[in-house]
Amino acid sequence: MERNKAYQRIRNWLSLAGLILTAVTLWIAIDTQLTFSFYDWAEHFVSFRYAVLFLYFLFFSIYSLVLASPLSFYSGFILEHQYQLSNQTLPAWFWEWIKKQLLSFVMTALLVLGLYALIWHFPLTWWFWAWAGYALFSLVLGKLFPVLIVPLFYKYSPISDEVLKKKIEALADRFGVRIQNVYSLNLSKTTKKANAAFSGFGKTKRVILGDTLLESFGHEEIETVLAHELGHYKHHDIWKQFAFGTICSLIGFWIAFQLMGIFSQALGYSGAGDIRSFPLLCLIFFVFGLILAPAGNAFSRLAERQADQFALDATGDKISFISAMQKLSDQNLADPDPNPIIEFLLYDHPAIGKRIQMAERYAR
Repeated sequence: MERNKAYQRIRNWLSLAGLILTAVTLWIAIDTQLTFSFYDWAEHFVSFRYAVLFLYFLFFSIYSLVLASPLSFYSGFILEHQYQLSNQTLPAWFWEWIKKQLLSFVMTALLVLGLYALIWHFPLTWWFWAWAGYALFSLVLGKLFPVLIVPLFYKYSPISDEVLKKKIEALADRFGVRIQNVYSLNLSKTTKKANAAFSGFGKTKRVILGDTLLESFGHEEIETVLAHELGHYKHHDIWKQFAFGTICSLIGFWIAFQLMGIFSQALGYSGAGDIRSFPLLCLIFFVFGLILAPAGNAFSRLAERQADQFALDATGDKISFISAMQKLSDQNLADPDPNPIIEFLLYDHPAIGKRIQMAERYAR
């Protein structure tokens, strides 16, 4: 228990440090006028406006990456090895990290280019069209993520345990759900932690069980984990999360439009369309996301509690549910009883201790 709390305490401090680092990174770019230097460097090489924007974003991304890398290395490699949670060598971790950075840069660069195209062509309504584009991008990414992005880092494989497969099919059939895509994912490539997820939309929807979970959990425990994921599906939680995010992002883009009009000229920019104002725009979105995060986490915790209730109703097996939760806590070094303030601010799942208490009180 103490080991779990110590590990999570460090992770919580690292989360706080990451937030502070992001804010400081953006403020330095604004306050020291480093953003003007990035723009001047870009203009030195190219003159076409979109090319200037791309080079500016490249310089800004390198600057941000340099400041963030030490924290990423400590949290992603050193800490995980200190607590014997990682299976990665340093070269393997570094290669995975490089792939993530490149993928993130390419996707974000496309979004930034699209955003400024809208700002330049629709100076008064760009916030609405940017929101619509972002919502569409989120929907497409949700469909493609399990089939295009995940395979860049992990490998899917069919579940080989025929007895377990039949149990999964029988459980799904009881609720009228056709399970065609239940996969094992080789999480053990990188970590000893166990996990499961329901991802994708439409034909790309699939249930994903980590091989670390399949190796450590019994059939009944896996069945209750799958029942939890079926609960998300039956409650349409993916669509609810999408709708919640879409509504929040609409408010966020409108606020960004208003605040860019107020602050951009005061800081020496010509308006939202000035490439040099990019760190200011990022800072506005960052603060908005920070304020909204507790509400998003609360929304997610509610969905998780309902999925837990569904799993208990579906299996009637609270013993296996409790056992699965205890194993998740042990294997992932989760704190079963975090400080309520920490849970409110940072947790998108209920604390495992609360999930176990709910199961102990459960009466079918």
